[in-house]
Amino acid sequence: MKRFSCLFLLCALLLSLSGCGTPTQKTVFAMDTVMELKIWGRDSETASSQLQTLLQTLEDTWSAADPDSALSAFNRGESALTPPEQAFLEQLSALSEQTGGAFDPQLGAVIQAWGFLSDVQQVPSGQALQTALTTRQWDLGAALKGYAGDLAVAQLSGLRIDRAILNLGGNIQTYGQKADGTPWQIGIQDPSGGDPMGIVSVSGTMAVVTSGDYQRYFEQDGVRYHHILDPKTGYPANSGLSSVTVICRSGLTADVLSTALFVMGLEEAAQFYRQRDDFEAVFLCTDGKVYATEGAALSGCEYEVITREN
Repeated sequence: MKRFSCLFLLCALLLSLSGCGTPTQKTVFAMDTVMELKIWGRDSETASSQLQTLLQTLEDTWSAADPDSALSAFNRGESALTPPEQAFLEQLSALSEQTGGAFDPQLGAVIQAWGFLSDVQQVPSGQALQTALTTRQWDLGAALKGYAGDLAVAQLSGLRIDRAILNLGGNIQTYGQKADGTPWQIGIQDPSGGDPMGIVSVSGTMAVVTSGDYQRYFEQDGVRYHHILDPKTGYPANSGLSSVTVICRSGLTADVLSTALFVMGLEEAAQFYRQRDDFEAVFLCTDGKVYATEGAALSGCEYEVITREN
């Protein structure tokens, strides 16, 4: 591995979003998070409204926290999904298999046992956790925003849109080129807060997604528990990583892999990277070290490069 200079890992701080003309901007609250849409083009108002409807429809269909959603009814065995909805779950199952189970979209009962879907979190008893692990319930929290990014891109492509940048609750989806031809620059969050620790530069239509142990957590008896759960144990993943950022053309793949690579840990994630050619990644370790794959295009801090050659 080589050493380079660069700054660091992901928030949704977007840098250098300049372009010709004034974008249509909209703030949407969906999927339990604030989303910011910036869209340039003749159909930007139409696109903004359509994307708001899309995001709300996805939440209404797939929210595991809403007892009235189609997913909740499906989990209770009360109704079937439509063929397109079932196809989406099959796609998630295939991605789970590709990651060797490091990403598991059926941890709904485990997530509920920890209280991450409610206002009250707690450490579940060993018995409660074992029961939850054997109860297979769908929860798409680690995939839905990425899926939304892919659907948004498809929707924008059918309209007269020049460019767009969508902050889907920390999942960044770019569309088209910046007006001046330079790459989009996405700030990467310092887990301790404050200014971004680095910049990822991406060109064209790309997704940049981060999973981090600082995003959702609680403390009990002096111990900190984060929301990224290891499917094998049901406990928060103890992989030596603080965050993983994935850069990929597919928002869904980026979302899934940011979770899976976090669970895997650095060494296994590096081996997984070497077996594929569809993503780049940045890893922040709990000891403060930063690693980035050879095509990640970071700038501003010290990091070690992970190549596809062993």
